[in-house]
Amino acid sequence: MIDTPEVSAPAAPAGPRNTHFDFQAKVFQAPGACFMLKGRDKQPMFVVEISGGQGIVSLADLRKAFSIAPGSPDDKLIDRAAAGLQFVPDIKPGDEIPNELLDGSASWTVARRHKQIARDKLQVQLLSWMSGAQVSYASQDDLKKILDSDENKKALKDAFGKAAVALGYKANESEQVLDRIETLARELCYIEALRERAQEVVKIQQNLEALAKVYGGDLKVSADIGRMKILIVKGAHELRDILDNVDAETADVLGALMSIDAVIKSVRKARDELHYILMEWDPVMAKWQNLNMVKSQEIDRALAATYQFLAQRFSTGKSMMKSKSRAAVSAPKAYSGLKTPEDDKEKGPKPYAGLKLPEDSKEKGPKAYSGLKTPK
Repeated sequence: MIDTPEVSAPAAPAGPRNTHFDFQAKVFQAPGACFMLKGRDKQPMFVVEISGGQGIVSLADLRKAFSIAPGSPDDKLIDRAAAGLQFVPDIKPGDEIPNELLDGSASWTVARRHKQIARDKLQVQLLSWMSGAQVSYASQDDLKKILDSDENKKALKDAFGKAAVALGYKANESEQVLDRIETLARELCYIEALRERAQEVVKIQQNLEALAKVYGGDLKVSADIGRMKILIVKGAHELRDILDNVDAETADVLGALMSIDAVIKSVRKARDELHYILMEWDPVMAKWQNLNMVKSQEIDRALAATYQFLAQRFSTGKSMMKSKSRAAVSAPKAYSGLKTPEDDKEKGPKPYAGLKLPEDSKEKGPKAYSGLKTPK
């Protein structure tokens, strides 16, 4: 899990802020108002609470019903909210605009160990460049042992001097190399945190392998587990391909340090893709936490959620990354063998296009929804 230290929120200043979703129209003060991705094709929608449920409105209907003029501050913030849902699961009025949209940095935090791993990997790659032979390792402990070696400490010091010269500095200006490594490590630490989260998908693969034996005598469930084992390979490959591309781009550490701005741009793109994909995986991963691989209701629910997720996302072989061209995926027949009440809830209410507040507009349109009150 990614560490998220508690930070006290600063007092909100009066008036709109260019770093927050400070909407002006009264509809954005409605109970439970927020933006979320909805439907199989994950379209951004405006959501409010109605009678213990949710009212869902398309962004086009939201603009039309509440006379939000093109180019107005609220119109621009709606676009930003739609874009921001690539980085956070929901956006409420008054929330901070994700850093990814403001300056490209990440809006979430990582543990110190992730930055240490990123820094250690870059230094080991510098050793490889210095020696002309790839220094291999299999774990974080291996990295630490390599860098703690007296021989490698001396070699690394020499490598910093030679790298400084290669970058156009003097041999005694190795701090310039250190600065660039620190800058790149600050970006790669997010990749390391996401790499750790991606291992949860591998664990689900391993669980499916174990459960195939547990349910070996149940032809229906066994067949469905076999289908999941095939589909999850696509999901695992999607994550691994992005990670492999980042590793390949930074393997030539000197080249990465020379073109650091371009590398950072590429790393951030990969970071955002991985983060978006893993947000989609999160509800499925949660189902598998702390389970024993034996027949149980919890296992049935985990299998049902996994089947539904994989069937919707990977049956066509398309990437999970959201794009304008991605159409809704036609899933195979519902997995009746492990259906749970949660499955029906996840489908959600039908989009409600008739949301309207009489105080905001007198234009003709759908009948006003009297249950939604405008705050005074």
